[in-house]
Amino acid sequence: MQIAGNECKICGRSIIISNEGKFCGRCGTVVHLSCEAESKCNVCGTPYEGYERPKAAPLSEAIVPLAVRGANRGWSVAVALMVALALLFVIFLFFMF
Repeated sequence: MQIAGNECKICGRSIIISNEGKFCGRCGTVVHLSCEAESKCNVCGTPYEGYERPKAAPLSEAIVPLAVRGANRGWSVAVALMVALALLFVIFLFFMF
């Protein structure tokens, strides 16, 4: 759940940075860490969840040079097959006439 930009249920002010708040995953209550010292939600009693920074995925975000990338063999096989079929068709037509 997005914490930043939501309104604190206790003080009514906006939560600017996600690290400043916590939320209840069950009822959606969002509060500042400084406004609520309790670890459980006042509305439903579920433990609050804090902001967790997403884990970095360096391989999915990396710029990989063309020489290092794996070959995409699907297109090359399809093109080679089409060329071979076209060549066989031309040879067939040549011998028929």
